[in-house]
Amino acid sequence: MTISTSSSSYIFECCCGERFNNVVAASHCKKCRNYSVWGYTRYVVNTLTEEVVYGDMPSDEEYAEATAAAEQRWAREQAEWQQLQEEDAQHRCDELAEEIRQEWWDQLDAEEELWDIQDRLSK
Repeated sequence: MTISTSSSSYIFECCCGERFNNVVAASHCKKCRNYSVWGYTRYVVNTLTEEVVYGDMPSDEEYAEATAAAEQRWAREQAEWQQLQEEDAQHRCDELAEEIRQEWWDQLDAEEELWDIQDRLSK
């Protein structure tokens, strides 16, 4: 027995463009959080009939407003992410500098100990 997974059964498309084989799954698309201008699944379309089977199709004005808001949100998120990356890099640099300082002090202590041993042996 062979199991065939045909892409033709994935006829329900959410607003971010992901396809599903049932409306319920499409209406809870996790990709819409990142790829939809609304940040959630606003509508699902049956691609065979072009009929909206979940939610409602936005008007051009609503889409333009959502796009503008999403671009601001994405720019803010990008700035926050960049700030976190810079803070993380600074933290790693500080840790590395402390490691190097500690290694230097350990090496200096070892040299002092060797000088002490040499002094004792030379007496």
